[in-house]
Amino acid sequence: MARWLAKTEPDEYSYHDLERDGGGTWDGVRNPTALMHLRSFAAGDEVLIYHTGKEKRIVGVARVVRGPYPDPKQDDPR
Repeated sequence: MARWLAKTEPDEYSYHDLERDGGGTWDGVRNPTALMHLRSFAAGDEVLIYHTGKEKRIVGVARVVRGPYPDPKQDDPR
């Protein structure tokens, strides 16, 4: 099991939103380095959720439930 750090803008999608929804898709990522790391995520890995903005802190822990797949909102197989 690996451990990862993922950042999110709390005004766009916060850890509270993730808890409320019971899960989510980490989509919209375009940074090549971030995409490389996301492709390494595996089911069972832990993810520390970091809020940017005013909070600038780790706000919770999530668990990966599925390996990587193409972003359904983009026409790009990466």
